[in-house]
Amino acid sequence: MGLSLDAVAGAVVGEIPGSPGGVLAVADSWRAGARVLDEAASSVVSSRLAVPSWQGVSAEAFRSSSRHLEADLDASIMNLLDGAHHLEAYAQVLDEAKEALERLRAMVGAALLEAVDAAAPAVLVAGVRYAAAGAAVGIRARVSIAAMQTAAALNAVGVGANSRVGSGAAGVGAHGRGGVGAGKGKDDDGTGSKTAFSDEDIRRLRQQADGSAGWDPVHQASIADCYFLATLDAYSLSEDGEQFLRDHVRWSEEDQAFIVTLYDGDGKPVYEKVTDYYTDGNQGDDLGGGRRGPNLMSVYERAYGQYLGDHNLPNGRPYDAMQTISGQDAQSVHTTGLPASPLPAWNHYLYNDHKYTEQEWSQIEQAVNNGQPVVAVTNNGDFGDGDTVDATANTHTRAADKQHPDTAINNKDRTGDYRIVGGDYFGDGESQGHAYTVIAIDDEYVTLRNPWAHNDTADGSASGDDGIIRISREDYEKYFGRTDIGGEIP
Repeated sequence: MGLSLDAVAGAVVGEIPGSPGGVLAVADSWRAGARVLDEAASSVVSSRLAVPSWQGVSAEAFRSSSRHLEADLDASIMNLLDGAHHLEAYAQVLDEAKEALERLRAMVGAALLEAVDAAAPAVLVAGVRYAAAGAAVGIRARVSIAAMQTAAALNAVGVGANSRVGSGAAGVGAHGRGGVGAGKGKDDDGTGSKTAFSDEDIRRLRQQADGSAGWDPVHQASIADCYFLATLDAYSLSEDGEQFLRDHVRWSEEDQAFIVTLYDGDGKPVYEKVTDYYTDGNQGDDLGGGRRGPNLMSVYERAYGQYLGDHNLPNGRPYDAMQTISGQDAQSVHTTGLPASPLPAWNHYLYNDHKYTEQEWSQIEQAVNNGQPVVAVTNNGDFGDGDTVDATANTHTRAADKQHPDTAINNKDRTGDYRIVGGDYFGDGESQGHAYTVIAIDDEYVTLRNPWAHNDTADGSASGDDGIIRISREDYEKYFGRTDIGGEIP
């Protein structure tokens, strides 16, 4: 009787076709392919960086083709790992469904056996079979939906497609994976609101461009372009960096616009005419009396938005921003145990020990000391046990701190629990990377600036600082999975 009832239970519940192990094997092969492409991409970058003094038409052609190849490899790697991620998610659904059907089959067999032993009415036995069949249909429906969603996702990913990401104006920093974009309001549509420069704004901005006036540190609002503002802030930390930014902005009487010089993926200059600024972007300078006005960073922000297509600022990489601002190659170091590479977006899917090597620490520290722009991002950081660190924020602000942020932290500032922006920072179930400017490094600490112009304490309140925060090297390694480094300022 037991075998007969098992057969009945099996017929009622049915089977789910497919092998979770087989799906995972395909995903593993795609990840292996991504690792092979990583080695190729690293070789491409190394070959370009190995000949910095090579000049001329052939050198320019070589650098152009290598950048395009690098971008193609980047896109293919991300596509492979996106596909592997979707396959693994489907394998998990398939495995859970098979286990659920097995449990249901055992429950139905036991229920039928009990009903037969108790001589239950036929209608009760039929009810058990009907309920079990309905539950099985629901489980299979979940698998079917997951299969369709996975197929659609794989089609959208387009593994093997020659999609060029990051090699031109339309693609630089446009993709979300590997990009960072935590805006305080998470309002990616903030780029829709713009304000024309007033005469007062133009006078102030012209003074900043000609060197007769300075500007306040960046102050991000709701546009998710922390990666770009942190990069601008990094250039603003040194006199050479400030002068470089000034040298690339001029006022045109004929156009009644500021002309900002940026650089495309081939290192060629691109000229953007700027006549307004993002209302919800960088908050500019404090003019007193509760008034704020755009500054030179606001002009750059608008120029970069125009360069990207005028509505594409959210979610990008400091690495790309550095190259667009300077026309020079940038570098990335990351905590994955892989060689340094400017293709960090997918490293989280490979292996990550959340450690920088001694050589990488030396590279970061030397760049900061040289006055090169350095930006840290929390993508691929370890937020498994939360986002709180024991840190010191610059709560005792002084006028000199704007000019010398590297010495802003002292024993008068508040030390306590602060939150690092990343992981599920907003509590909405999404991982949101964020970028910080790296201001200073010593043997124990790393000093950063949050482009929000403040840091949140562990209880979620604003701490009343100016965004400058000092954390331990260990916490930096844990939460900041990548550090982007710009070239030496000409």
